Amino acid sequence: MSSNLVLRLREGDDSCFKEIYDLYHFKVFCFVKKYTAQLADSEDVTQNVFIHLWKYRAKLDPNVELEAILFKSSKQEISKWYKKQNRIFSVENEQMIKELDSPSESDDSINLKLEKIQSLLDKVPEKRRKIFNLHKFEDRSYKEIAAEMDMSPSAVANQISKTLQYLKKNSIKNHELYWFALFFVSQAEFIS
Repeated sequence: MSSNLVLRLREGDDSCFKEIYDLYHFKVFCFVKKYTAQLADSEDVTQNVFIHLWKYRAKLDPNVELEAILFKSSKQEISKWYKKQNRIFSVENEQMIKELDSPSESDDSINLKLEKIQSLLDKVPEKRRKIFNLHKFEDRSYKEIAAEMDMSPSAVANQISKTLQYLKKNSIKNHELYWFALFFVSQAEFIS
Protein backbone atom coordinates (compact mmCIF):
# COMPACT_ATOMS: atom_id res chain seq x y z
CA MET A 1 0.00 0.00 0.00
CA SER A 2 2.82 2.39 0.90
CA SER A 3 4.46 2.04 -2.52
CA ASN A 4 1.09 2.60 -4.21
CA LEU A 5 0.65 5.84 -2.26
CA VAL A 6 4.16 6.96 -3.20
CA LEU A 7 3.52 6.23 -6.88
CA ARG A 8 0.24 8.16 -6.82
CA LEU A 9 1.88 11.05 -4.97
CA ARG A 10 4.72 11.17 -7.51
CA GLU A 11 2.09 11.69 -10.19
CA GLY A 12 0.72 14.71 -8.29
CA ASP A 13 -2.50 13.08 -7.04
CA ASP A 14 -4.04 15.63 -4.62
CA SER A 15 -6.43 13.10 -3.09
CA CYS A 16 -3.48 10.81 -2.39
CA PHE A 17 -1.67 13.61 -0.57
CA LYS A 18 -4.77 14.19 1.60
CA GLU A 19 -4.93 10.45 2.31
CA ILE A 20 -1.27 10.40 3.36
CA TYR A 21 -1.81 13.48 5.52
CA ASP A 22 -4.82 11.89 7.23
CA LEU A 23 -2.96 8.61 7.79
CA TYR A 24 0.33 10.02 9.07
CA HIS A 25 -0.25 13.50 10.50
CA PHE A 26 -0.78 12.25 14.06
CA LYS A 27 2.35 10.06 14.08
CA VAL A 28 4.51 12.80 12.58
CA PHE A 29 3.11 15.38 15.02
CA CYS A 30 3.78 13.12 18.02
CA PHE A 31 7.34 12.53 16.88
CA VAL A 32 7.96 16.25 16.29
CA LYS A 33 6.39 17.22 19.64
CA LYS A 34 9.08 15.17 21.38
CA TYR A 35 11.67 17.70 20.16
CA THR A 36 9.79 21.00 20.28
CA ALA A 37 8.66 22.80 23.41
CA GLN A 38 5.67 24.76 22.12
CA LEU A 39 2.58 23.31 20.46
CA ALA A 40 2.72 26.00 17.75
CA ASP A 41 6.31 25.00 16.93
CA SER A 42 5.29 21.34 16.70
CA GLU A 43 2.49 22.24 14.32
CA ASP A 44 4.80 24.41 12.18
CA VAL A 45 7.46 21.72 11.88
CA THR A 46 4.83 19.05 11.13
CA GLN A 47 3.37 21.27 8.40
CA ASN A 48 6.88 21.73 6.95
CA VAL A 49 7.30 17.93 6.78
CA PHE A 50 4.21 17.62 4.61
CA ILE A 51 5.16 20.66 2.50
CA HIS A 52 8.55 19.02 1.93
CA LEU A 53 6.84 15.76 0.98
CA TRP A 54 4.70 17.51 -1.63
CA LYS A 55 7.53 19.68 -2.94
CA TYR A 56 9.86 16.73 -3.54
CA ARG A 57 7.18 14.16 -4.49
CA ALA A 58 8.68 13.56 -7.95
CA LYS A 59 11.97 12.41 -6.37
CA LEU A 60 10.37 9.87 -3.99
CA ASP A 61 11.52 6.27 -4.31
CA PRO A 62 8.50 3.91 -4.34
CA ASN A 63 10.73 1.15 -2.94
CA VAL A 64 11.20 3.08 0.31
CA GLU A 65 8.45 2.84 2.91
CA LEU A 66 6.40 6.02 3.19
CA GLU A 67 6.79 6.12 6.98
CA ALA A 68 10.58 5.96 6.60
CA ILE A 69 10.40 8.90 4.19
CA LEU A 70 8.21 10.89 6.57
CA PHE A 71 10.36 10.26 9.65
CA LYS A 72 13.56 11.08 7.78
CA SER A 73 11.95 14.31 6.62
CA SER A 74 10.75 14.97 10.20
CA LYS A 75 14.29 14.66 11.51
CA GLN A 76 15.56 17.04 8.86
CA GLU A 77 12.82 19.60 9.52
CA ILE A 78 13.36 19.45 13.30
CA SER A 79 17.08 19.94 12.79
CA LYS A 80 16.42 22.93 10.49
CA TRP A 81 14.00 24.36 13.05
CA TYR A 82 16.60 24.18 15.84
CA LYS A 83 19.24 25.76 13.64
CA LYS A 84 16.88 28.59 12.61
CA GLN A 85 16.23 29.45 16.24
CA ASN A 86 19.66 31.11 16.26
CA ARG A 87 19.97 30.81 19.98
CA ILE A 88 22.43 29.36 22.45
CA PHE A 89 21.62 25.71 22.85
CA SER A 90 21.93 23.76 26.03
CA VAL A 91 24.04 20.58 26.03
CA GLU A 92 20.76 18.63 25.87
CA ASN A 93 19.64 20.48 22.72
CA GLU A 94 23.04 19.98 21.10
CA GLN A 95 22.75 16.25 21.80
CA MET A 96 19.24 16.21 20.31
CA ILE A 97 20.49 17.81 17.10
CA LYS A 98 23.29 15.24 16.85
CA GLU A 99 20.74 12.44 17.35
CA LEU A 100 18.48 13.93 14.68
CA ASP A 101 21.32 14.33 12.21
CA SER A 102 22.52 10.76 12.73
CA PRO A 103 20.54 7.60 12.04
CA SER A 104 20.69 6.46 15.68
CA GLU A 105 17.22 4.96 15.97
CA SER A 106 15.54 3.27 13.08
CA ASP A 107 12.30 4.70 11.79
CA ASP A 108 10.74 1.26 12.27
CA SER A 109 11.72 1.34 15.94
CA ILE A 110 10.19 4.80 16.42
CA ASN A 111 7.08 3.73 14.58
CA LEU A 112 6.74 0.61 16.69
CA LYS A 113 6.98 2.69 19.88
CA LEU A 114 4.34 5.12 18.63
CA GLU A 115 2.04 2.21 17.81
CA LYS A 116 2.56 0.67 21.27
CA ILE A 117 1.83 3.98 22.96
CA GLN A 118 -1.28 4.51 20.83
CA SER A 119 -2.37 0.95 21.62
CA LEU A 120 -2.00 1.66 25.35
CA LEU A 121 -3.91 4.94 25.03
CA ASP A 122 -6.69 3.13 23.15
CA LYS A 123 -7.23 0.99 26.27
CA VAL A 124 -7.72 4.01 28.54
CA PRO A 125 -11.41 4.73 29.30
CA GLU A 126 -12.89 7.05 26.66
CA LYS A 127 -13.53 10.04 28.94
CA ARG A 128 -10.03 9.84 30.47
CA ARG A 129 -8.46 9.51 27.01
CA LYS A 130 -10.41 12.57 25.82
CA ILE A 131 -9.16 14.61 28.80
CA PHE A 132 -5.59 13.45 28.18
CA ASN A 133 -5.79 14.27 24.46
CA LEU A 134 -7.28 17.71 25.10
CA HIS A 135 -4.46 18.53 27.49
CA LYS A 136 -1.50 16.97 25.71
CA PHE A 137 -2.40 17.37 22.03
CA GLU A 138 -4.60 20.43 22.00
CA ASP A 139 -2.62 22.19 24.75
CA ARG A 140 -5.75 22.95 26.75
CA SER A 141 -5.40 23.99 30.40
CA TYR A 142 -6.95 22.06 33.27
CA LYS A 143 -9.43 24.91 33.73
CA GLU A 144 -10.53 24.86 30.08
CA ILE A 145 -10.99 21.10 30.12
CA ALA A 146 -12.83 21.26 33.45
CA ALA A 147 -15.29 23.81 32.03
CA GLU A 148 -15.86 21.76 28.87
CA MET A 149 -16.23 18.43 30.68
CA ASP A 150 -18.19 19.84 33.64
CA MET A 151 -15.57 18.75 36.16
CA SER A 152 -13.27 20.40 38.67
CA PRO A 153 -9.68 21.22 37.63
CA SER A 154 -8.41 18.83 40.30
CA ALA A 155 -10.52 16.01 38.81
CA VAL A 156 -8.98 16.77 35.40
CA ALA A 157 -5.47 16.65 36.92
CA ASN A 158 -6.36 13.35 38.57
CA GLN A 159 -7.50 11.84 35.24
CA ILE A 160 -4.31 12.95 33.49
CA SER A 161 -2.21 11.56 36.32
CA LYS A 162 -4.04 8.22 36.11
CA THR A 163 -3.35 8.04 32.38
CA LEU A 164 0.37 8.68 32.94
CA GLN A 165 0.44 6.07 35.72
CA TYR A 166 -1.27 3.60 33.38
CA LEU A 167 1.34 4.24 30.67
CA LYS A 168 4.14 3.73 33.18
CA LYS A 169 2.63 0.60 34.73
CA ASN A 170 1.94 -1.06 31.40
CA SER A 171 5.35 -0.36 29.95
CA ILE A 172 7.24 -1.45 33.07
CA LYS A 173 9.01 -4.25 31.17
CA ASN A 174 10.31 -1.65 28.79
CA HIS A 175 11.17 1.57 30.64
CA GLU A 176 12.38 3.01 27.35
CA LEU A 177 8.79 2.91 26.06
CA TYR A 178 7.56 4.84 29.10
CA TRP A 179 10.21 7.53 28.69
CA PHE A 180 9.44 7.71 25.00
CA ALA A 181 5.76 8.13 25.92
CA LEU A 182 6.65 11.19 27.98
CA PHE A 183 7.04 13.20 24.78
CA PHE A 184 3.27 13.52 25.12
CA VAL A 185 3.85 15.46 28.30
CA SER A 186 4.71 19.11 28.04
CA GLN A 187 6.05 21.14 30.93
CA ALA A 188 4.17 20.48 34.16
CA GLU A 189 1.27 22.84 34.56
CA PHE A 190 -0.07 24.22 37.77
CA ILE A 191 -3.75 24.61 38.47
CA SER A 192 -4.34 28.30 39.04
